[in-house]
Amino acid sequence: MSRPSRYGRSRCLAASLPLLLGLVVAPPVAYAVPQNPSQPVSVRAANGASPFDPALYNPAILRIGFSEAKGKTANPQADAFLDLTLVPADGEVQGSRSEVSLKRFTELLRKLYGQSASQSQLDVSDPGSPARQLHSILFQPVVEQIEKQRITTLLISADAGLQAVPFAALHDGQSYLGERYGLGLTPALGLTRLEVLPEKAKPQLLAVGASEFVGLNPLPLVPQELNQVGKGEATQLFLNRSFTPQVLLEKAGDPLIDRVHVATHAEFLPGGPAAARLYSGIGPMSLDQLAELRQRRGETQLDLFSLSACRTALGDADSELGFAGLALQAASRSAIGSLWYVDDVATSALFVQFYRFLDRGIPKAEALQYTRRAMASGTMRLVGDQVIGSGGDVLLSGLTTAQQRRIDGGLENPFFWAGIVLLGTPW
Repeated sequence: MSRPSRYGRSRCLAASLPLLLGLVVAPPVAYAVPQNPSQPVSVRAANGASPFDPALYNPAILRIGFSEAKGKTANPQADAFLDLTLVPADGEVQGSRSEVSLKRFTELLRKLYGQSASQSQLDVSDPGSPARQLHSILFQPVVEQIEKQRITTLLISADAGLQAVPFAALHDGQSYLGERYGLGLTPALGLTRLEVLPEKAKPQLLAVGASEFVGLNPLPLVPQELNQVGKGEATQLFLNRSFTPQVLLEKAGDPLIDRVHVATHAEFLPGGPAAARLYSGIGPMSLDQLAELRQRRGETQLDLFSLSACRTALGDADSELGFAGLALQAASRSAIGSLWYVDDVATSALFVQFYRFLDRGIPKAEALQYTRRAMASGTMRLVGDQVIGSGGDVLLSGLTTAQQRRIDGGLENPFFWAGIVLLGTPW
């Protein structure tokens, strides 16, 4: 049976919480960021969200790694080195090393994860809160350089274990990291395509999903979500029984398709990719099957693989980045997944708003950043039976009383938006 979230319908069934830190002994390696990525000439500004200015766009890579240091630190409470390497698009590489206690770091991470996933207040006014403390540990050593170089976008290359950090929920005392910067996450820079693709006037979208299941809770907003994310693009849409594993593999394997959006239930069980399941309209498919996309597409990668399903960014210890991670390895430059059990209404609205920004030519990391801002600021809100987004756009409509009740307190809490992460290429 499915396991609905206490805050509404969850799109994920069983999942583990792999927050144990993975240690590496090798120092971080510097990588180059492409110079001056091409951007659209103009982007239409939207009320309630920061307009994207191509002239100010300035991405950088931030490499975060732990290395064992037991018996080597000046602080007897510390047992590891935290190495931060900031690689700007233009300028010198900046490095920083600090001593940390893995026990304390893990405790802070577990507390933040628990607060975020349970919709608790993060107490960001308190410097001792997990959101503030983790920001201080992971970002404070390089904040001065980030601000000095006016970096707008961070591609975070994080060691195993650190990929579970909800970076967007970290707070510096003034704003959340996910509001301040466009964020991308990668498990390995070697798997990340950093080149810039030529902009297409009409990207081709494959939108598939299931709202009806046997033995699982229905997802009644999926049909509306698929229709809404497909606005503004040449879209192929497959819903419920027309969404089969073969349709997903064949259609997504077509080199002419640029983006794939999947909205359904997902689950992780111990045993790695072979045990993970994504539910099509006729039944489950194995995570292993997505690997076929690489063979089908050849050298032509998907630009984006979005998974509007719960807990798709993390699996068990054998596949920490879950479906989204495999999407990156299989055939996509970028993927989007979730870190925790997500609310169905909020997630559908988030993805619709994200695609609205994306369709305006805004880079992926910034499209997600502006979506977070719209939610965190209260710009995205419930009005009657509709969810209104940036610029007054109607994102969802016809919500039932029960669906309205789940978000009638607002969408400002990071629970609704900090768990949705962009993996791979941020532009």
